[in-house]
Amino acid sequence: MKAVLLCGMAWCACVATPAFGQSNANSVSATGTPQADTPAEPQGPSEDVASDQDIVVTGIRSSLRSSVATKRNADNIVDSISAEDTGKFPDNNVAESLQRITGVAIDRSGGEGQFITVRGLGPEFNTVLVNGRIMATDNDGREFSFDVLSSNMIQRTDVYKSALPQLQEGGIGATVNVVTARPLDGKAGFHLSAAAGGIYDTLAKKVSPDFSAVGSWTNPDKTFGVVLSGSYTDRKSQNDFVNIGGWILGPEGLINAPATASGLTAGALTTSGDIHTPRDLNFNRESNRRKRINLSGAIQSQVTDDILLTVDGLYSKFDVSQDIRRFGLFFTPRFIDLSTDANGTVTGFNRPGSQFLAANPALTAASLADQRVTLSQNDNIVYTYQRKTENFQIGTNLAMDVTDRFKLKFDVSATRATREQPHQFVVVGTLAQTSPRFDLTPENDIPTASNLGPITDANILRAHYALNQLISVRDQGVETHVDGEWKAEAGIFKSIMAGGAYNQRRKTRTLADNSDSVCTYCGYEVSIPANLVTPYELDGYLSKASGRDLIPRNFFTFNPADIFSYISQPSILATPRQGRTAAEQAAEAARVQALPGGPYGLRDRPGQRLDVEERVFAGYLNANFGGDNWSGNVGARLVNTRVTSRGFGQPIVSITVNPGDDNLNFNFGPAQAITIKNDYTDILPSANIKYELTQNMFLRGAVSKTVTRPTLTSLGTDNSYGGRITNATSGGGNPNLQPFESINYDLSYEYYLSDVSYVSIAGFYKDFSNFLESQTLPVQTAGFTFFDTRTRNGQSGSIAGVEIGGQYTLDKLPGFLSGFGVAGNYTYVTSKVERGEGTSTNDCGYNGLSPHSANGSIFYEKFGIQARGSYNWRSSFQRACFGAASRPENREAYGQFDASIAYDIDERFQVYVQGVNITNQYVRDYSVREERLLLLQNTGARYLFGARARF
Repeated sequence: MKAVLLCGMAWCACVATPAFGQSNANSVSATGTPQADTPAEPQGPSEDVASDQDIVVTGIRSSLRSSVATKRNADNIVDSISAEDTGKFPDNNVAESLQRITGVAIDRSGGEGQFITVRGLGPEFNTVLVNGRIMATDNDGREFSFDVLSSNMIQRTDVYKSALPQLQEGGIGATVNVVTARPLDGKAGFHLSAAAGGIYDTLAKKVSPDFSAVGSWTNPDKTFGVVLSGSYTDRKSQNDFVNIGGWILGPEGLINAPATASGLTAGALTTSGDIHTPRDLNFNRESNRRKRINLSGAIQSQVTDDILLTVDGLYSKFDVSQDIRRFGLFFTPRFIDLSTDANGTVTGFNRPGSQFLAANPALTAASLADQRVTLSQNDNIVYTYQRKTENFQIGTNLAMDVTDRFKLKFDVSATRATREQPHQFVVVGTLAQTSPRFDLTPENDIPTASNLGPITDANILRAHYALNQLISVRDQGVETHVDGEWKAEAGIFKSIMAGGAYNQRRKTRTLADNSDSVCTYCGYEVSIPANLVTPYELDGYLSKASGRDLIPRNFFTFNPADIFSYISQPSILATPRQGRTAAEQAAEAARVQALPGGPYGLRDRPGQRLDVEERVFAGYLNANFGGDNWSGNVGARLVNTRVTSRGFGQPIVSITVNPGDDNLNFNFGPAQAITIKNDYTDILPSANIKYELTQNMFLRGAVSKTVTRPTLTSLGTDNSYGGRITNATSGGGNPNLQPFESINYDLSYEYYLSDVSYVSIAGFYKDFSNFLESQTLPVQTAGFTFFDTRTRNGQSGSIAGVEIGGQYTLDKLPGFLSGFGVAGNYTYVTSKVERGEGTSTNDCGYNGLSPHSANGSIFYEKFGIQARGSYNWRSSFQRACFGAASRPENREAYGQFDASIAYDIDERFQVYVQGVNITNQYVRDYSVREERLLLLQNTGARYLFGARARF
């Protein structure tokens, strides 16, 4: 009923507007996506282009002018970024260009933009299309990773902030369409643009290659053309960071005495009230290698005057290798001499070492088994991770002018993405001899660790935890569109558009690991030979952070393969430990050796397998109206979604804990096949209206209903279990999820001073229902209370905001000064969340929502110089309501300065330098309160340099 009423209101809003005459209406592009009619020259004053029509403007102003034309001529609310020239996008990374758009913020991976947030809504709530089509992604969900695409193949990226019936559904934040080059859009003849250069990362202190090229050929009559682009990057970088894996909320076991005490009895053992205790403290250095190969091409043929055939394709191969060397301390009760601040945040404590327990033997007596005192740990950790991805999309489009008034477009495409993710996590450490000290002090950026004892003595190292894992993801789909447009030209009724679409997509994820043997050595009782480890130093670590002189920067590293080989030996496996007799240990060794693939081989985990197939049938109708000073459209999209989730269920047979350790070990029953089906239908009405107040002043309004379907991995039947006695965890999918719905209202005002300069202000309001969110709830399983995290429906709420943006060129100033220009925007967003009773104890907003975000740029273009400096800033925001240790995880306000300069040696050759994060800003995450550090990360600055040539 709400959808019907909304559609009726939208229809009335349009038809009630007086009929003033004719206006351009939105049409359907060659790939089935909405685009404005060919941009007309804006009528406002301009000093950018002379009257000579043979003059072609390229560079920064050309890009800005094209983007402004798209924004101005559209009948809905759109922002756009265009290439400055063929194969030359404004930034080296598409996501980093999109953050210049009003209301858009980004998340980075390894210092590169990866995901986008629009109007406070994270990547899972934005639909990203490539040439109007959904492209498969290697991510677990629907979120599109912009880092798999090189920017040189992108011609334009449009961000649709208000809905149109012909737009793909799924984006309640925005729909983003990435457009690659088309040969018939360019000049006739052969053209080649190529760039060769390097990338220098200040932390890695290495230069990496960066090459790209775009070539096109079009016959003189412009009836046939080919374009091909390619790029190659092999970037080596480094990240330094300190992290805490969460702050545990609840009572903790204490030892009410100083670390120097002796002769303590059970009377010294007490329990705190509810406090926030750090789970661990880790000091990390991550070495990265990002190797990306991109190919993109298109063939176009104007078969007849009325038929245009386009075939295009895109291929990406992106391999990321991460190698983390870490020194870590893991904290479990009991805590010595613990202190807290007024917020209940733990600010200091010692953990027992062997010397402390030797001085207090009564604390280890058998009668205290239920209040046991465990030894602290000093761990040397190697964490290796690879993300090996391949993505492709290929499509064919046929556009036909059936008559002068009737147009038809047919589009069919196929896409696939794969990811192979090998992962190893190996710990070689010691049980502490002294009693390690943790301190959190306001004057230091980094929590400090002291009194660690002989951590550089290789002769006391012991085997502990060893995980070998492989995650495989495959996402594939086919898509078909039929779009028609009939031009009526009858009074205010201009045209009607109708069409249908079918999308079939299937995502699978498998997991193989050695989870049944990761804790074979968890008791720190088996020595690791000193010749298997190497001393390691964190030189230059977090140089801007206070407290860095009070942390351990010398420890050990190793090759995980060497450790796996050593601890797989039958003689080592049979060494008595963890309270077992020789016979008992021999039996345990035999069990582990008999596992398929050996102790550390990869074994399939069917209970964590994900297989989700989604079929979407959609049809739409959109009517376009217009008068002398106004235009608009009203229509609706009808969408039926059918989901099939397949997997395996494995009941927990038993849960065990090895002597001297608190890790949970799980034994599962036989796998049983599960299939769950779900389907739903949505009616999505929308209306847009544009009113021309003056020749250069526009007022726009929009109202719509949109949905975001649950991300594919949230729909699985999978379940996973892990954790320790004090923090048992579980998670998995929820195949019965319903889509997240939003009713949207938009109003904007735009004033165009020229074909480049403008100012705008927009307001928006989104009313949510059936909100999708990751929640953590207590669940009883096999005698344990698990904190179960998975996506659930149920919340409602709203987002409201204001966007202000604009750009201005100083063309009227004399001489040198006329080359300058400025651009900037600011977005304010406020939100309201209504959660169901009993769903959580966390008071959270929406993930990814920064109340304030802003961008500012100053640019210069004259005398062959193109220069730009940009500052991007967003206020603190919530990364996850149920993040580390099931508590809200937040990111501190972050600002980054980037700059670029290029010089045209002549008409064909240009040299350039671009700097990213020039001021070397750190990323900082915290749990609930800023004092509870989760992450302090330095990715360093990145400089790109080289030369471009055009022929």
